[in-house]
Amino acid sequence: MVTTFLRLLLFSGFLVISTICQATEATDSKQLSTKIPIIHIAAANLAPLDIGLEIGRQSKKYFADIERRYDSYLMASLSQMGFDDMLRDRLPGLRNTIDTSYQKELEGVASAWSLTHDNKLGDGFLSWDEYWLLNLLPDIGLPANGTGFGILSQLSKEKGTIVGRNLDLKSTPSLRSLQAITVYQYADYAVVNIGFAGIVSVLTGFNESGLFVAHFNAASDSSYQNPYRVRENTNKDVQAQGFILRKALETLTTTQKAINFIAKNSDGISNNTLVADKKYIQILEYSAAGKTTIRRWNSQTHPGKRWNRKSQIAVVDCHVLNSMSDNCIRAKDSYRWERLRSLAVFTDMNKAGVQDIARIMLDNNNKYYEILSANTLQSMIYLPGSGHLYLYAAPINNSAGDNTGIPPFYQVYYQDLIPSELRKPRNKTRYFWWIAGLLILLLFSLWMIRRSVNKNETNSKRLFGYIK
Repeated sequence: MVTTFLRLLLFSGFLVISTICQATEATDSKQLSTKIPIIHIAAANLAPLDIGLEIGRQSKKYFADIERRYDSYLMASLSQMGFDDMLRDRLPGLRNTIDTSYQKELEGVASAWSLTHDNKLGDGFLSWDEYWLLNLLPDIGLPANGTGFGILSQLSKEKGTIVGRNLDLKSTPSLRSLQAITVYQYADYAVVNIGFAGIVSVLTGFNESGLFVAHFNAASDSSYQNPYRVRENTNKDVQAQGFILRKALETLTTTQKAINFIAKNSDGISNNTLVADKKYIQILEYSAAGKTTIRRWNSQTHPGKRWNRKSQIAVVDCHVLNSMSDNCIRAKDSYRWERLRSLAVFTDMNKAGVQDIARIMLDNNNKYYEILSANTLQSMIYLPGSGHLYLYAAPINNSAGDNTGIPPFYQVYYQDLIPSELRKPRNKTRYFWWIAGLLILLLFSLWMIRRSVNKNETNSKRLFGYIK
């Protein structure tokens, strides 16, 4: 009787444990399914063409039919006539401005994929020209909209800046299924591109030094009808902004240097660029007329776009600087600006942490004008000091603002996208020479002091007759 009871007890315990394990596995599977692929490229000893080949191969490994998916997205986003116009009027000029190394990288990706020469949308295939346009989304008429918010270290619980960024982009299940993170690891630096599989231009990204960049549209839809006129009094061609941001991440480490670089290379359609590092967060506002202005948290804004929020900064899809033309004509932008201002309540006594920034970026107050909208493809929080990334990527079958109206959460926490050994200052030799110089200066100072002391002793001895 006792033996039977023990057997029943053990069997019941086994069932309970099995049930818990199954539930845990289901939860883990659900969490894993929300993690978008990470494409790691060991780029230190690779030529640009080989880097592209590796990106193309890994993308195909994750998405065997990647060409069909991108073709499906373009078909849903563009008309054939509009697409043909872009190929004729816009693509040639943009191609000419792109760094040769990036062109080779694109060729490498194309070599790993099955591309065609037929520029026909919706045929189930991807052409070389179609692939080019996918890398030029903000420049061809499919703008990257959204909302950004940042807080400086003075008001941060994390003892460093915190940046939030929502990427709003009209998408399809095909595009949402191709979200990916690409990590370029070089000998002494790294670049992280938060975007889509096989796309080498950057809409949002950061590097090993904590430099963060994000592109925002600041033009009306009508501006895309004729965006490629050359700026007045210049012979400068329009620049492809996604490649400008990529170059900034590869070559620069601070907000100020990146802002200056992007400002010198901005052309074309009005846009905003959010740039941040471990200490600073700034917005570069650029107008199609060729004017570029840096906005800081305490910059003067338009009377109708008050801010007055210490050590906090925000960005929407229009210009708010008082020195820029007021182009905030959409209700969405005006509402979001005021909503961000009302949520930016942090002070020296009420500092912000990751969860506080998350509540702002996932805010869904006021349907159709939400900060987290139905078109939000990615929502993220980045900590430049630690390199940690919290990311929400809209699922394949629905976008952020759909269904229950309950905002999502940041399903995935990326802590080690960049190896720890690379999270140190670039130009290590510069610091070596600084230290060497200080040591030389110190030794020289000691020698001068000793010489002065010896000279004084000699003079004293002469004075008192010890030396004749």
